[in-house]
Amino acid sequence: MSTTKLRKQGSSIVVTIPAAEAKNLDMDREYIVKTDKHGTITLIPQLENPFKNAEKGEFYEEDEWAEMKPVGKEIW
Repeated sequence: MSTTKLRKQGSSIVVTIPAAEAKNLDMDREYIVKTDKHGTITLIPQLENPFKNAEKGEFYEEDEWAEMKPVGKEIW
């Protein structure tokens, strides 16, 4: 287990990750940083937006329930 310290750099806080601990991290990738109430820091790889290059209506799905009439007590 390695240790590190936080330091202030301008308006940011920097955490240095020892190289031995970062061997599975992609240096060219952006990460989302989350901290919880206990101070645990989690790095989540940022995913590319799957809708970025989509054509209009490409992910549209028709309403399958539009023609179905309510039966029984679905509507009070």
